[in-house]
Amino acid sequence: MHTIIGDGKGHAITFRPGYQSVSEGPALVGSRVTTLPLSASYGWQIDVAAVKEAIQPETRIIVINEPYNPAGTLMRLEVQRELIDLAKEHNIYILCDEVYRMLEHEPSKRLPAMAEAYSQGISVVTMSKPWGACGVTIGWIATQDCELIDKISDVQYFGTACPSRASEIQAIMVLRSSEWILERNMQIIRKNKALLVSFMETQKDFFEWVPPCAGAIAAIKFKGPLSSTELGAQLAEEGISIKP
Repeated sequence: MHTIIGDGKGHAITFRPGYQSVSEGPALVGSRVTTLPLSASYGWQIDVAAVKEAIQPETRIIVINEPYNPAGTLMRLEVQRELIDLAKEHNIYILCDEVYRMLEHEPSKRLPAMAEAYSQGISVVTMSKPWGACGVTIGWIATQDCELIDKISDVQYFGTACPSRASEIQAIMVLRSSEWILERNMQIIRKNKALLVSFMETQKDFFEWVPPCAGAIAAIKFKGPLSSTELGAQLAEEGISIKP
């Protein structure tokens, strides 16, 4: 983001709620930001018309998170295409945090990576989610824009000249077993999702959601009758922790 909007003269479009490191990234590098709301009532889908209205002459980047964190939902393919067409029309980059990609509950619904779908698309990936390799601390950025990659490399060099060699070796080991690891993780996700679906059905008077279709997360709304503070206190008494 620093490479694209770090001069303080650009404008970015982000979405909320969302993973804070993603949604707050443009502001942290000094960009002006328009943040658009996403809602369960709209299936957590991006409203392309609202994005079009938010575009300014200085808009340089749209920052999204698909599969979507915190709801575990997935942008419809036609919405992705419309967003790309809009960005292309205005010469705007799209940065997509794709950390839950490869964990779609139905692989046939997997979206094209943003770096593949759009010449100014940027895909950001980490090994922590699909492969469960948090301690490896390896990720990557993919884009068709070779000039941008060179600029990102120059910026990164001042923070991290090179990753740990031990991490690189561990990452290679994980990726060599990628198919087995992903299938194992998907088995866990499918089993736990079935339990959660059953819970939501029996407790629908108290909870509601948009059923997730990717990743290992879901956004669940508690409808009452307790306040969130009272609910937290009762859960704590049962040994269940929650965080805001």
